[in-house]
Amino acid sequence: MFEQLDNDVDKIRNFIQQENKKKFPYLSGTKICNYWLYVIYQYTDRKYKNIEHLTVAPDTHVIQATYKLGLISNEELNNNDVQLIVVDRWNELFKGAKYKPIDIHTPLWLWSRNGFREVK
Repeated sequence: MFEQLDNDVDKIRNFIQQENKKKFPYLSGTKICNYWLYVIYQYTDRKYKNIEHLTVAPDTHVIQATYKLGLISNEELNNNDVQLIVVDRWNELFKGAKYKPIDIHTPLWLWSRNGFREVK
């Protein structure tokens, strides 16, 4: 699949999330698809085209951390489209940076999972 889609993040994500959503019910979600692609990138020798298009994986912890940082409002936190709002905010923030939005996923997830406690 990866080779057939030129190892292109956009093509792979579209293939999973749009064209074959029923064949990939678990992977086709906004958060899991990006994180799955990131894990493959991090733990294998797989190289992608458009790696910078991997977005933050907006799970509960990332959403809560994004709110805690003041990047989304209380109203946005309770919006049905909060995942898309979080993705957009991190994409805006990382525009032109050397890092990708997905790079912030693990620190945000761990921070939230740890109850936002200060590390000593």
